[in-house]
Amino acid sequence: MVLDQRSQAILSHLSRAQSYVTVNEIMETFKISRRTIYYDIGKINDWLEAQELPAVQHVRSAGFQLDQKIAIEIPEKLGAMENWQYEYSVKERRACLVLYLLARNKPLYLEHLTEKVRVSRNTTIEDVKGLKSELGNYGLQLEFDRKSGYVISGMEENKRRAAVFYLQQFIFKQTWQGLLRRLPIIFNGQNGKTDSLAVETAEEVKKIIADSEKELGIRYTDDFLHSLSFMFLLFVRRLEQGKKIEVDPIERQVLSESKEYEAAQKIAEKLTALFQIAFPEEEVFYITKHLLSSRVQFSPMIFENDINQSDKVLLDVVTKMVTDFQKYACLLFEDRIEVERNLLLHVKTAYYRVLYGLEADISLEASIKEKYPDVFLLTKKVSKHLEKATGKSINDGELTLIAVHFGGWMEKMGIKPATRKNALVVCNTGVGTSRLLQHQLEGLFSTVDIIGCVSLRDYEEMEHQADFIISTIPLAEKEKPVFVVSPILTEAEKERLLKKVNVHLGVKAPQPNSLTVVMDIIRQHADVKDEAALKNELQYYLQQQPLKMKEVNKPDLKDLLPIAHIQCLPTVRDWQEAIRKAAQPLLQEKSITKDYIQAMIDPLLEMGPYVVISPYVAIPHARPHEGVGKLAMSLLQLKEHVPFSQNGTHPVALVIVLAAIDGDSHLKALRQLTKLLNNNKTKNQLMDAESPEEIYSVVASHSE
Repeated sequence: MVLDQRSQAILSHLSRAQSYVTVNEIMETFKISRRTIYYDIGKINDWLEAQELPAVQHVRSAGFQLDQKIAIEIPEKLGAMENWQYEYSVKERRACLVLYLLARNKPLYLEHLTEKVRVSRNTTIEDVKGLKSELGNYGLQLEFDRKSGYVISGMEENKRRAAVFYLQQFIFKQTWQGLLRRLPIIFNGQNGKTDSLAVETAEEVKKIIADSEKELGIRYTDDFLHSLSFMFLLFVRRLEQGKKIEVDPIERQVLSESKEYEAAQKIAEKLTALFQIAFPEEEVFYITKHLLSSRVQFSPMIFENDINQSDKVLLDVVTKMVTDFQKYACLLFEDRIEVERNLLLHVKTAYYRVLYGLEADISLEASIKEKYPDVFLLTKKVSKHLEKATGKSINDGELTLIAVHFGGWMEKMGIKPATRKNALVVCNTGVGTSRLLQHQLEGLFSTVDIIGCVSLRDYEEMEHQADFIISTIPLAEKEKPVFVVSPILTEAEKERLLKKVNVHLGVKAPQPNSLTVVMDIIRQHADVKDEAALKNELQYYLQQQPLKMKEVNKPDLKDLLPIAHIQCLPTVRDWQEAIRKAAQPLLQEKSITKDYIQAMIDPLLEMGPYVVISPYVAIPHARPHEGVGKLAMSLLQLKEHVPFSQNGTHPVALVIVLAAIDGDSHLKALRQLTKLLNNNKTKNQLMDAESPEEIYSVVASHSE
């Protein structure tokens, strides 16, 4: 009896369990039906019987369990399983055929391929058809010649890219011993005999690669170490056949300056001695690419005073990705430095994989999308920074590895991202205006994804999976609410749209009966032309009222910013002094501590002027636990603008220190301040005022 990939995986899962595994757990883990489970368990029991082992126990109310005495034997039994006992999946079969063809040293015909994957002639023909299409994605062609048999033709670089991808498919979730048993499937000698050289030297190749860990000060993941060992065996076979790689001269210059190049030279020397075949300089550069793109469990940290230009780019990419992720997810990582430090390990290797077309293993993709769907989508949004750095799009395999990082940190902190919604934009005013509107909307809604921008005709003819529609023209609603806006939004329109969308996104009226009462009164005294529209407008209005009632106990802006908290100075030395001066009134009355002032300054040294929220205005702040005694604000006006960046940009005239005690009590005052600053007239009044009393007068007039 043979086991396929899924049956083997289920058996491994049962062997690791300490108790019964429920049917629902297996259904959820492997994404299969109840009926399929019983079919696979039947296969497993047949295989166990052939091994003279007891069958899987089944208790209807508890689930499935292996005898604990034999459970510990299962991994070894599976590792020792002969190839004929294993049934390949479609992915594995196709991967096997590609690798077999790339490593071939004789003409291969259909009968050879059929024998290799142990399926019928018709199934092999279907696999070949599928591969012709798949290989086209790599710029390769699978062709047949009466004399040469099946041949993969195309550039050598593309063949190796395909080899890397299919190798990952073929060796997925295999132990090292299991991989060694699969070597003969790919590497066959003359007359179908096993290429003993490949089997005998695989361990030595693995050791050569592992030796490079010490030189580079890193630790490869086991999966990468195993797959790279197989890759090198395949590359050696290609070299023996006279198939050589070419590397762009500009890439060669960049690669030669890396420490990975030195490690690649030593690897090539050892492989030359092992296989008695010369490694051209181009092959050394190609090995360097793989070392740079290696997946690692440990790597030395990158320090500011000892980094190259690529590392500087990646540090900037990581900072921007974490910043955007926090914004879109509406959360704050407690240990941001550690988050960035660990993300850098992922991004650095991903950068080189994307740059050199060495695709990441996508075997985790489906499960990650299932477990962290929101995190995956957020990762896709923030990946624009990595795409900009590489000049290439990021595939879902790479996104999966980065999403695992973010998902792991969120799970560790016990937080979840804000619930996200999808919106569709309908715009008939041209591509340029459509993109401008889309960018404005993306900046307005942190928890809404704009899934596309379509014309009126597309909207009417197609079905779109959106939670609501934003349109520049009146539309008939298709079971989804439509919000009509101008192609270019004013600040007032943004505020109004934000309120309406927030109501739609699920804010329930605190007084559910009030709308019904109002509608009844209106019906008694008026004829309602559009009851649904009136009801929606009233619901929007009524749901805004309780917010004001809630804020009765929240201080106004004038209460948090009395005259004693306002200062006017002609100039300061730099932005750090500006923050310290602005915070002095709060420090003197013990609303904050000295630690809080430093906590406002430190992030700016690392992340840049993110507190400059509009031209000439900065609102420095830190977390409540970093030294806040009570809720307070202070303001420093500077007649001579001070730059808030190292390169002299982001000039600031108003420094407003915020000391919040929680995430809620300061919101009323902050909203009043935002409204004041969004009005250019009142903002200029603050900057042109001649005294703290004059500034307070402006503040007080906008504290309602």
